[in-house]
Amino acid sequence: MIRWIVAMFFLLFTACSSPPPKEPEAPTRTAADVLGVGTDFMPKYTVASTERFDFTGTPRLSMRVTVPSGLSRMELEANLRHALLRAYESGPVQYGAVSVLAYSSTKTDGAFDAASADFAPGGKWSEASKDVPLSKWRVHFTFADSYFQERKPLSVGTRAILVLSMPGVAKTVALSSKANRWLDEDILARLSPSTPVLIVDQADFGIVGVRYEVETTTGKKHRGWVHASALKVE
Repeated sequence: MIRWIVAMFFLLFTACSSPPPKEPEAPTRTAADVLGVGTDFMPKYTVASTERFDFTGTPRLSMRVTVPSGLSRMELEANLRHALLRAYESGPVQYGAVSVLAYSSTKTDGAFDAASADFAPGGKWSEASKDVPLSKWRVHFTFADSYFQERKPLSVGTRAILVLSMPGVAKTVALSSKANRWLDEDILARLSPSTPVLIVDQADFGIVGVRYEVETTTGKKHRGWVHASALKVE
């Protein structure tokens, strides 16, 4: 009887002194998990360039991409998430933040005209850190409303007349030798409104708009670039 009591006491003491079983650790979340990017996603963007921004010893990477026009907001967001993952995993160092600027035109040296996204601790580029676990990283999106507005550029060969973009400011339409600026040294001619012209080329500057190279069809021949607002289709 005494032996049985001693044995029971020993078993109870052992059970009470044993540490509780450990709960299984949650699996570490990857960048793909946080961004919600699946392995079967088919991207519709093209990488144009990447640029490093390293401040206070923390590497940051900014990627510029071009996207086709006509994507829905959901499709555009999905492509940005994939591009962010691509940027984050591109190495050769561990980044403290990455960003993506998306353009709907081939001009990627200015402000984005489709959307931008930051993947960083708390979704803030300024809070970049390699020490913050990915579970605390977030994505911050900014969309350009103009991307979702339908634009119908004029085709080469279209006949039009010149009109004043700002009637109260200028009385003539300036033709420039360059599609991206109208400095005094760039002006080839200043023509009267209602001058008939033929569109011979175009350049899409994204959010800034489309510029057209035109040629006069009557009188002295002039050829140069004008803003879309300076044209009215006949």
